[in-house]
Amino acid sequence: MNPVVHVLRRMGGRATTLLPLSLAIGLAFQNVASAARVLLWPLAVLLLMLALARMDWIRVRALLRRPGPAVLLALANLIVVPLIVWPIWQGLGLWPGLVAALCLSAMAPGIISAATTAAFLRLDSSLALLLTLFTNFLVPFTLPPLALWLLDLDLHVSAVDLSLRLALIVVVASAGAFAIRRWLGTRIMDEAPTLDGLSVIVLMVFAIPLMDGVVAQATAQPLKLAGFVVGAFAGMILCNLVVVACALPFVDRRVALTAGYCSGGRHNALLMAVLPASVDADIFLFIAAVQFPIYLIPTLLQPVYRHLPRP
Repeated sequence: MNPVVHVLRRMGGRATTLLPLSLAIGLAFQNVASAARVLLWPLAVLLLMLALARMDWIRVRALLRRPGPAVLLALANLIVVPLIVWPIWQGLGLWPGLVAALCLSAMAPGIISAATTAAFLRLDSSLALLLTLFTNFLVPFTLPPLALWLLDLDLHVSAVDLSLRLALIVVVASAGAFAIRRWLGTRIMDEAPTLDGLSVIVLMVFAIPLMDGVVAQATAQPLKLAGFVVGAFAGMILCNLVVVACALPFVDRRVALTAGYCSGGRHNALLMAVLPASVDADIFLFIAAVQFPIYLIPTLLQPVYRHLPRP
């Protein structure tokens, strides 16, 4: 076996161990983190491309034959979850900026890496992919009115403009995934571990620019940043539990856990593109802080999902 392919396959099997390392790299090399910010968009496309290429399309087609449950879970993530968690955060007396950030995070769509990390955790990666795509296509119609209603925050962004930005990522990624599957042909399943390894590398590089400025914030406001990181962990776990509790009576355990996992991991970086410059700076601090649970929670939750049978 080619040594590079061997290394990639081993990396794919140790994703939850390697992902936290990328945060340390971004923190240790702040100049690299700053310079790498221009890579966020192409890395997001590449990550979704690999997830689409790696996907079990037989399972996806089966889900699409009855799309109702996936659409309902997506709407629950975007509408029901914010309505449940908003009064909880409001009642805790936290920093106003942290409350607003936690609520906005609960309104955000699923993070693009959810399908990739769900595969590492033995969850339903095909369902995770659909929930990611559905929430990203629906969020232009749910985020602006919810932000205005619950937070009195006018995002000044049209549904059409936001839809086009998100659709461009999906279209480019889909074209690349189609090319990969055509190139690999019948070898696609044999090469799945290699694609997993490539996804781990992309995830690790993706985390580095998100750490830009975090060291400066930690130096200037160490206690506040620590509070925001703890709040981000609590926010992800609460969103996860809300969806699992709502879904478990109606669907099987793997589907409920997958939907909960997707609800916990939100595309918070999208908020950077739609928030006005005049918004509370604490919200941008939260977007940096939430990267810690996004990259650490898969490792922490792995023991919970370890006993799920392989699909």
